[in-house]
Amino acid sequence: MTYYATQPRKKEWFDEEKPAPPAYSIAEIVFMDGTKHEFMVKASPSVVPHLTKEMSNSGYLTLWNDSDTMCIRADQIKHFSMRLVTNGETK
Repeated sequence: MTYYATQPRKKEWFDEEKPAPPAYSIAEIVFMDGTKHEFMVKASPSVVPHLTKEMSNSGYLTLWNDSDTMCIRADQIKHFSMRLVTNGETK
């Protein structure tokens, strides 16, 4: 374990005072019967590994944004993808 006599330098790209702006993506879900559904998600595509792990553990794909949440049984999904729409504050 390393002990510092002083605080380590703060990384320039990270500011504790200002949280990261929200990112929004479009999730495209393709069902087993071939139909497609798109859903606006309040997350970046980097959340996909977490979603697939949770989908495997719980049996549901859960997506959310500011006002809606959608849960779909995993056995109904052929595949899904996410596409970044905005990475910053929206006005």
